[in-house]
Parts: sequence; C-alpha cells; structure tokens
Amino acid sequence: MKIEVAEHGRMSESGSSLLRLIQNQDMPLLDLFVRESVQNSLDAAASDVEYVNVDMVTGTFKPAALNRHLEKIEDRLNRRYSSVSQNFIAVRDSNTIGLTGPVRYKDVRNNSFGNLLKLVYEICKPQSTEGAGGSWGLGKTIYFRLGIGLVLYYSRIRQNGKYQSRLVACLVEDETKKEALIPHAGGVKRGIAWWGKRDDLVAGSTIPVDNELEIVKILSIFGLSPYTQSETGTTIIIPYIDEKALLNEVYAINEPAESKPYWVGSIADYLNIALQRWYSPRLNNISYPYGAYLSASVNGTKVKISGMLSLFRYVRELYILATTGTLESESLIESAGISWFVESIDLRGVLSSTSSGKFAYAKFNRRQLQMEPPSNERSPYQQILNIAVQMEGGNGPIVMYTRRPGMIVGYDYDGTWTHRMPKSAPDEFILGLFVANSQNTLKSIVDPKTGSLMSLEEYIRQGEKADHASWSDRNIAGNNFRIISNIQKHVISKIKKKYSEPVRETFERQNTGLAHALADMLLPQSDFGTDASVPPNPNNGGRGQRPIHARKSTFRIFGNPQYSNGSVEYEFEIVMKGKPCILSLQVLTDFKRYQADSWEKEDEIGKPFPLEFKELTITHIRKAAEKSCVGYDCNILITGSARGGNNKDVSVEFLKSSRFSTLGYAHFVPSESGCIITGNLVFSFSDPALKGMCELKETDK
Repeated sequence: MKIEVAEHGRMSESGSSLLRLIQNQDMPLLDLFVRESVQNSLDAAASDVEYVNVDMVTGTFKPAALNRHLEKIEDRLNRRYSSVSQNFIAVRDSNTIGLTGPVRYKDVRNNSFGNLLKLVYEICKPQSTEGAGGSWGLGKTIYFRLGIGLVLYYSRIRQNGKYQSRLVACLVEDETKKEALIPHAGGVKRGIAWWGKRDDLVAGSTIPVDNELEIVKILSIFGLSPYTQSETGTTIIIPYIDEKALLNEVYAINEPAESKPYWVGSIADYLNIALQRWYSPRLNNISYPYGAYLSASVNGTKVKISGMLSLFRYVRELYILATTGTLESESLIESAGISWFVESIDLRGVLSSTSSGKFAYAKFNRRQLQMEPPSNERSPYQQILNIAVQMEGGNGPIVMYTRRPGMIVGYDYDGTWTHRMPKSAPDEFILGLFVANSQNTLKSIVDPKTGSLMSLEEYIRQGEKADHASWSDRNIAGNNFRIISNIQKHVISKIKKKYSEPVRETFERQNTGLAHALADMLLPQSDFGTDASVPPNPNNGGRGQRPIHARKSTFRIFGNPQYSNGSVEYEFEIVMKGKPCILSLQVLTDFKRYQADSWEKEDEIGKPFPLEFKELTITHIRKAAEKSCVGYDCNILITGSARGGNNKDVSVEFLKSSRFSTLGYAHFVPSESGCIITGNLVFSFSDPALKGMCELKETDK
C-alpha cells in the first residue's frame, strides 16, 4: 500500500495531541476500547436487522508479512519487531452498513462526510444520528492508544446497489519521539500517515484499497475472513499490542495475587467481562426498545446469557424491568426470589411529561449473587472495578445509569448518585439502574439541529464528556435546569425511603448505645457563633437573616446530628471573612483536645485518628459583603475519594494528616470578599467511646 503523510496546517491536530485527547486516566484502555468500538458498531446498525454482531478477536501474526504492505516504514518496523510473532486485537461487526460515503473530499455534499471519512480521515466529527452514542468524535482515538498507533480499517458496503470492499491503514504517533516511524522530509512533523492506493485524481493523496485479492491477502495475515455474499460490516485491526502492559493497567502488579480475578489473566477473558460490564442492558435483549440488540462474541464464541456473571445478568434484567415492566420467562431475579421495584423519577416544570426515566432496583444477598461455592463469584465492587473494595459498616449501594444506546455510562458507589444512601448488611448489596426517558422533551427549549423541542436524550448526550463516563448539567439558553442533579436526588430518595428502616434496625442497638457517648461530639463549645438563630427565611436557602458583625470567621451547626453505620451527619453554616480557614475534627479528652496530627504523633497516642471526614456538601452560598440575604443554591460535593470541589466563591479540599493520611481537616478558601456557606457534613468515627468536636480557624495558607 502507498503512503500519504499528513502535512501540518493551521488548526490541525498532531499525532501527539490526538493521543491525549481523551483524558480518562481512571478507566483501563481495554474498557475504553470495548465501550467505543461496540458503540460505533451499534450506531451503524442496518435499518432492517434484528441484531448487530460484534466479535472481539485476539491472536498473533508474523510482522514481516504485514510490514511489507506499509510503504516507507517496512524497514523500521522489521528492525523494531524481529520476533516470529506479535499480538493483535480486532473488532469485527456485521449487520451494519459499514464505512459508507465518499472516498474523496471533493465528493462531499452538504457537509455530509460519511462514515469512512469521519472515522479514518477526520477527527472531532461526531455521530449526527438521533440517539447515537458519540457527540464529540474523539472516542475513536482509543484505537491509536492500544498498540503503536497503527490501525487497519476494513469494510464492505452496499452502495448504489453494488457491494464494494475498502481497506485503509492509519498511523498516529508521537512525532516528538526519536523512534517515530513516519518518514520526515523536513519542515514541521505532524505524526499522522495513511496507506491505501494512489489517488489518480488528487496528486500525493491516497484512497482506500478496493482490490478484493489484495484485501484478502492482508486479512489472511491475521487469520481473518472477508465478508461474503450479502454481508456488510467493518473490521478494525490493531497490531503490535503489548498484552502484558494492557493487563497490568487493569490489575496492577503490586495488588494481592490472591484477590486477582480470573478475567485479568488474558485479553480474551477480559474482553468477555468488559462486554458484560458495559453492554449487559442490550446484550441478547430481544425486547430492547430502540432497534437492533447486541449479539457479541469473543474469538467466535458467543457471550450467552447463561454464561454471564450473575451481577451483569441482574443488571440486564433491571434494564428490562425499567423498559418493559416485566421479566423474561427464564429470569434469574424471579428464580432467586428477589423482590424488585421500578419507580418513575418525576421532574415537574422542566419536561413535557413528568417522567425523566425509570429507576429499577433491588437488594441481593451473597447467595443470590453466586458469591458462595461452587460459583465463588467476586463481589459486585470487584466485578465493576477489577480490584477488591473493602467497605466499612456495610455495603454501599451501586447505582448505574444509561440512555438510549443501552451502554452503562457509569457505576457509582461513592459519588453524586449514591452519597448519603443507607448501607446494607455486610452480606447484602443494593443495585439500582436508572434508564432515561429518551423520548421525553424539554419545555420551550428548541434543538437548533432539528428545529423542534430538544429531547431529554439529546440534553444528556451533549452533557456527556468525550469518554461518555458521566452525566452533567449545563446551561441552555441562559438557564440551568439541574435535570441530572434532580434525578440523582430522587434516586437517592427512593433508596433511602425503601431501605433506611431495615438498616436502622440492623444497627439499632449500636446507635442506642452511642447516643450518650456522641451527645457532645457535634455540639460546639459555648463560645462558637455570633448570636442566636432566627426563624428560617425561604428566600435565603433556609437560613434566617442576621447581622454579620463578627471580626473572624465563624462556624456553627443546626438541628440534631444523624447517626448511621458508624458515621455522623449534621447541617452547618460557616461565615468566612475573606481569609482561608481550616475546619479540623478534634477529640476531647480529660486532658486536652487532639487534632489528627497531634493524636497521631509517636509521643502522643501514636495511632490513626479515630475521626475522619467522609462527605461535605455545600447547598447554599451568599456573599458576606452583601446586605441582602438572597444567595444561590449549589451542589458542591466533596467525598473522601474526590477530596475537593469549588465554584466562583469558594473552594474546599479535604486534607490528610501527615503520618497516617487521615482526612481530619477541611480547607476552605473563599473569594476576596468572603461568603456565607451552608450545607451538610458527614464524618466517621472508629471509637464510639470518644467525644469530639469541630473547630474553625483562619489561616494564611
């Protein structure tokens, strides 16, 4: 194949910048690969098919056989890869339309580039189909990060009544590295090149190879077969992958070997689990409401419902419950005798109809999750995170969320979907799945692309980041409707209402015994605050108006603390006078007050501090310099894992103790004029016999 080296131009991306476009460092590359490649296949489903086939393929190939097809980098590749065989990974779909569209830019009409140009030759060209997965056009860069940056695209399409095959290769590399493969003739390097056949109509340009014999020869290098008869689809091949490096990213070498799950031992096993983890709602789901369902396989072996891990079978059935209200005939939930619930998440005043979606949830025990012999399946936390997670005081709920494409966007167990939810017993797990009502629309908000009311699906889609790993609210026409945050609050409320009472009963004796020991833990000393509270004013976020005449920043609490599962929650107010402040947890003894650092000193107690911040939520902010009590509501959530949050008026960060890294401090930095913030604070205690308090001090840092 002939080479075409991309020339540098104004506003053009370089190879090094393309490799950094998706800044997701939390999710393994193999998971990103499965999420992106399967979504591309599902988005390209043919209009008249019942399902889309996606086969993940792993194997080896002989480098010399491939390298001879890559003009001007063959010798460099042969020197670098002299071994007999190298590894590759591929994804092959069928029942899809393939890489359709023009092969030359001069043939583009009405700015419709087609699948081929958008996937192979362009960047930041997203899917425009309603309900499609991508809204950024950046996810495809994951292909270049799995190996050395070399990717082969093979597709068979039916266009103008005729079948046609296309094959093209692309290399994206860091052009600043000495070992860069792409030849350089001077000038500015870009680090991007394509291989195909020479374009007779455009000098120096290439187009995809369409010679069937040449395509078959290249596919045979990887043991792959061409599409035949009436088949159409796309195969993406990524050679020169480092299997060990990819698996080490999934499960680090310093993690305990005894807790290592079986699926991190090979690429094929991991792809099988990743397909279940992210696409269980659409996997073999004939009742999927928006078109073709997903039929997946790994190296030709189908991923069957009966062979799925029980957790992902339950996730799949929760999706079916949320979309149909009924279960399949051979339901695992039904056979295990599990009580399930489906509730509408209703939002008023912002949507054309009140329901933003359905929330399906249930509580499962170890036996129902097949965590006991003979199956011995791993805990739900390990199945979604690959590593074991130790939960204190019971297991926190796991909430998932998805929209029309049927991919699980995220698993939340300690974030904005689950904070302050009740924990279940150590041998029980609460699982919930929110399915967005994609057909609903926003009131009075017109989608500029369609000219009609914006759908809830499009609102959520545009609020996803390039890796589609989370949902967020945003301003539209100058308004923020807080649709996502309100959905999250309703989901939390459903779980708390359904499961709080059993949890309280479980820990009733412990909490009763703690009542007296903790009576003083959250009550500030008598000299805290400036004056007494007045009745709430509904216009200022639930706080009464009072003069702000204290010289220093102050801290006070409201109401009674709430005890649950070894933690305490209460409402607070901090008046900040413009200086940074440290809010520290303190233990009171008969002799002195201890902060985390003083407690943990070797010549003092010498053990980890028994109190630790877990969550801090800021719900309302008012500028301290303003006489009016009208402020604004906000939702800044800081957790032990996130550790920080901010907006234009204040930033907050949990700080660790120097010896045992205990989160015993919260650092507040206000705007220059200061502010009044109200919210909720949660911290844990490991010794109920101790008394504690919070103290606020101004600092210069």
